[in-house]
Amino acid sequence: MPRKKPEDLKSKAAPVADTPAPVAPAAAPAPAPIAAPQPAAQTSAYHPADINGDGHIDKEEKQMELEFRRKTLEDQDAMRDAQRNMTWFALFGLLLYPFAVVITSLLGLGEATKTLGSMAPTYFVAVAGIVAAFFGAQAYSKKK
Repeated sequence: MPRKKPEDLKSKAAPVADTPAPVAPAAAPAPAPIAAPQPAAQTSAYHPADINGDGHIDKEEKQMELEFRRKTLEDQDAMRDAQRNMTWFALFGLLLYPFAVVITSLLGLGEATKTLGSMAPTYFVAVAGIVAAFFGAQAYSKKK
């Protein structure tokens, strides 16, 4: 079910008057009651699922919120799978690279051996950076 835009749902909201409400004449100020400390100010007085801002979460808004949460979880899961696969691919490449150098040497491909040997320092640093970033991000997110 595609997520609707807030403009589509605003038609259901109660109309807002354009003219300001009349102000009563000021009387003697009453003493202010002592109030308990208030929590930090929220950006909205309504629940995030209340798209049209009417103060009630109807069935359509609830379905949209559930669908949004489900999609978010699926996207996060797919991202973790992709990162994991990329890391394993990088690790296998890191381990198999020396074998590629040895095989080209055994096959008598001197130019290929020299090229692979000259690329090795850059390749190992780059792949180690990918693997370290993945495992570092995993460790950091588990600490939080």
